[in-house]
Amino acid sequence: MSVKQVVMAAAGALGGEKTYVEDVFSTYLYTGNSSTQTITNGIDLDGEGGLIWIKSRAGASSHYLFDSTRALDFSLSSNTAAAQEEINNGNPLTLNSNGFSLPNSSDVNSSGVNYAS
Repeated sequence: MSVKQVVMAAAGALGGEKTYVEDVFSTYLYTGNSSTQTITNGIDLDGEGGLIWIKSRAGASSHYLFDSTRALDFSLSSNTAAAQEEINNGNPLTLNSNGFSLPNSSDVNSSGVNYAS
């Protein structure tokens, strides 16, 4: 059974509106620009909440995980033993109804660097 079929079956069992994988998960590739940048991935992070996982596609940089339950200028790193850390120089990510916006940040938005989110 595919992931989509499992999610559909679970949503159907609840008797509510069906939820599809593409409603709650999106991979988005972008190139940093060292300025503010909006990532439109079709996920309602502002209204529904969620997790954003960002990683540079080159080099040995950290993984940055942001979630809607903590301040968005703090991240977790899945590849280290560190506790949450403040990044982005106090400039938090912003959650949008169709994705999220990045601040000018060398951590997740360096000019010319390719990222996966």
